[in-house]
Amino acid sequence: MSDREELKVELKKLSVKATQAKMDLHDLSEELPVNWTSIMVVAQKAYNAYAELERKSRDLKAMEIT
Repeated sequence: MSDREELKVELKKLSVKATQAKMDLHDLSEELPVNWTSIMVVAQKAYNAYAELERKSRDLKAMEIT
């Protein structure tokens, strides 16, 4: 498998991870004020997942340009 194909597979996995983090954040928001102390942890997970997804998307775009 080429580097480009591997990156596409990784992007799909990261997309699933980011979507799950988004849903966890959404679920938490619906339960507030219960578990309000976990807001920062859940939000940081979502932030990190989307940041990683964006970085890898940029890497793929850079591969496609060259």
